[in-house]
Amino acid sequence: MKKRKILLLIVLILTVGVTWIIEPLSFNPFSQVEIPEAKSKINFKCEESPFVLNNELESKANEIINKHMASNNFLGVTAGLYIENCGTYLSGAGFTDKSEQKRTNSNMLGRIASITKPMTAIAIMQLYEKGMLDLDNPIQTYIKEFPKKIKGDITIRHLLKHTSGISHYSSKWDALSFTHYTTLVDALDAFKDNDLEFEPGTQFMYSSYGYTVLGAIIEKITQMSYGEYMKKNIWDVAGMSNTSLEEDEQDYKNKSKLYIKVSSTFIKSPKTDLSIIYPAGGVQSTAKDLLKFGEAVLNHRLVDSSTLQMMINATDELAPATGNDPYGFGWAVYDDPKYGRIIQHGGTQPGTSAFFSIYLDHKMVSTVLSNSFGSRQNAFYLSSDIAHLVLEE
Repeated sequence: MKKRKILLLIVLILTVGVTWIIEPLSFNPFSQVEIPEAKSKINFKCEESPFVLNNELESKANEIINKHMASNNFLGVTAGLYIENCGTYLSGAGFTDKSEQKRTNSNMLGRIASITKPMTAIAIMQLYEKGMLDLDNPIQTYIKEFPKKIKGDITIRHLLKHTSGISHYSSKWDALSFTHYTTLVDALDAFKDNDLEFEPGTQFMYSSYGYTVLGAIIEKITQMSYGEYMKKNIWDVAGMSNTSLEEDEQDYKNKSKLYIKVSSTFIKSPKTDLSIIYPAGGVQSTAKDLLKFGEAVLNHRLVDSSTLQMMINATDELAPATGNDPYGFGWAVYDDPKYGRIIQHGGTQPGTSAFFSIYLDHKMVSTVLSNSFGSRQNAFYLSSDIAHLVLEE
């Protein structure tokens, strides 16, 4: 009898655990839950725009999103498009909360993962413009807490271009951090004593930890926290009122729950702590705010045009030809034979798959922000497909 009770208890615990992880949309096996289709806002006034946009743009873009939802590519997703001298399109579909069936709207707040990196790179280049740092000095000039390495000196330029030799995550599991670091200098303790993978400046290795070092340098030079500096000099300047570091003590309106896509099922993600990679992937935002960020880049409100050209100069890049676009300072740089120069960045981590692109030659920004890990390729396709609706007009 005692063994039976123990067995029943184990079954009950497993049932509750599995139910908590899977979060079924309904406990009624005969019910069919309807996935919310795209609901959009569009504000186009294209008097001075070179694009000829017809009234079908909104319906066509929503149709593309709905096809992705029907294919189970996302649980919840928002998409946005900005065109200079024209306006914006914003849309949301699916759920931000699976168990409560809370509908996604176009103002869903979510993790943007590595789309944070271009923002950090711009912050560094703002300090460069002010003469507060030299891109080619050893980083110990600014942050003595990071030890010198046998394989050579690391510079800020190396960190920006992922050629420092500082390693990335050793595995997907290594990216799951549950430790909170009070400052970015504290976060360096997790990896600063590791050997470099190669001599700085000789190879390309994508490294989120390298951008953590950049954030620590920002803190040292400005005597401000990374979050304070970014709010004052990036987010507020661009009008990004719903963008911040993800910090547990705050309550965020419209914040999506975090999910992971496993085959065709979306399960709850563990709540990871992003403080070890705040400058590399610890920011949360909305599709609307990301469009504002892109607009500020295009209008040179964050860095001037010559500095932006430095950032997107990838002629000396070391990224391999296969699997990576040439990489500048915080931007992947792609020269498309049809659509011109594109600077972009994707991002993925527990609770998000996202993509962000600026079509420089067309003064256009496209972004997609979803609430599940495992949908990055679909985020790229959705962002591109919506942009192409305009570019192929």
